[in-house]
Amino acid sequence: MKQTVFSIICMVFLCLALASYVSAQKTYVIKAQTYAVDGTVGYQSQKIAVDRLKAATKGELTIQLNGSNTVVNDFQMFEATRKGVLDAIHLPGAFAASADPGFAVIFSLPGLWETPRDVRIWLEGYGGKEILTKAYKKFGLHWVGTTLIGAEPIMSKFPIKTLADLKGKKIRTPAGITSMLFSAMGAKPVPIPGAELYSAMQTGVVDACEFVTLAENYHVGLHEVSKYVLWPSFHGPIAVVDWVVNEKTWDSLPDHLKAAFEQMVYEADYRYEIMGASADWKALETMKKKGLIHQQLPPAEMEKARKISYDVAMEYKKKSALSDEVITSVVNYLKQIGRIK
Repeated sequence: MKQTVFSIICMVFLCLALASYVSAQKTYVIKAQTYAVDGTVGYQSQKIAVDRLKAATKGELTIQLNGSNTVVNDFQMFEATRKGVLDAIHLPGAFAASADPGFAVIFSLPGLWETPRDVRIWLEGYGGKEILTKAYKKFGLHWVGTTLIGAEPIMSKFPIKTLADLKGKKIRTPAGITSMLFSAMGAKPVPIPGAELYSAMQTGVVDACEFVTLAENYHVGLHEVSKYVLWPSFHGPIAVVDWVVNEKTWDSLPDHLKAAFEQMVYEADYRYEIMGASADWKALETMKKKGLIHQQLPPAEMEKARKISYDVAMEYKKKSALSDEVITSVVNYLKQIGRIK
């Protein structure tokens, strides 16, 4: 009887101790913003991953994901995270080109990349991770990982049958190497956040725009203010969107939550590419049914675009030490695998 009473008392104290531990367990909430417009595939793919992170950590780590232009203007995300207004960002590097032009070539390298697999191999096995980690650390930020998608479209009010058709046209593109590429083709680049694209196209601020996935273009209604879609385009064979955290915020996380965050980005990367690709084909079919004309450049024009893109990349190397480091590293890797002679 005494032993039974003693056992019950021990169980009570154990339950109280466990309850006290659970109630005392620290939780972490990270305020984040993505370039992606709320409701698009770009946003949904990341939201699923961050929600699963919360579930996997039993609420110990929560990422509050905000869509494009919600907390700050998209082009201010980089500085806002440096200053602690945001804790984390899902950032196209081109949005940080004003801090260092090298971030733009981290985001996209037309004329060099061909598939997401190319980028992943470079990141994991050819020094990419080390370059990105060092680049963001210089600005008090921690690079966690990347999410990748394939070729982007160009939505336009005019037909694009050759590169010459771009001459004199105003096209939305972020600052950096893609802006330089369009300029080399005679177009007039205009940087505009994704959330403002519809009105920009509708009011004639731009004649054409490029904005990540075809499905995201459809979701924000760009097919309603366009007549043509060029897809896949030459300008953005691969888009690299980074998950970046304020360094102080990152350092405040215990190691097991840092590891969980890193694994979340791997899942977000997978969902981003796969969900984006399947949604792109469905969006294209829907756009065509609504009267949009699907275009593709002939092989000779695509080859011309690749040569111009490569020349622009070689010129862009001069923009900064980071630009040079990224492009040199990627070119050396592609030479080793025989992609570049």
